Amino acid sequence: MKRLIFALFMFGGLYTYGQSMEITSTGFVDKADKDNKYVVIEFPGIAKEQLFMGAIKFINANYERPEEITNVIQNEQIVINGHDWLKVEQGYLAGGADAQYFYKYDLQFKDGKIRFEPIFDSVRYGTHTMLSLIGKKSWSAGNSGLFKENGKVLSKKEVILVDKNINAFIQSLKEKINSVNGNNW
Repeated sequence: MKRLIFALFMFGGLYTYGQSMEITSTGFVDKADKDNKYVVIEFPGIAKEQLFMGAIKFINANYERPEEITNVIQNEQIVINGHDWLKVEQGYLAGGADAQYFYKYDLQFKDGKIRFEPIFDSVRYGTHTMLSLIGKKSWSAGNSGLFKENGKVLSKKEVILVDKNINAFIQSLKEKINSVNGNNW
């Protein structure tokens, strides 16, 4: 998964066209319609069974133990309870720190469409520091969340990385399903 995310980060702003999300103080929202907590990824002419199988192949290729992190309702829904590693830059002299981004992704299938709804859990540094969605700024302990209660960003670097991660997932899923259902593999 690290290689996949790294490759997509290299392309910077290569997000899905009209199907990208961002993290806010209320959770993930569709960038195009902030009232939606999900995006619908369109695959015209592809049956839901094919979309489901393409998503399963994507998950199997990108997660070490997919059977341990997924719940599946055949041809209807896949729920992923996973985490990815983020490299958070700490400054020019300090280098970077490894953090784990924990999430839940809910994928639901219809003919020609996948409804993708991500849910943010936390970003964790080791066993002692956890950033929830909403937190406070403490001079002694640092930040405890990505956002303040008023919606202002507390942890800008982590917000940017979570946004990149979610959109890289959407783009990779879309590319995998298109390649599985096309002639190029």
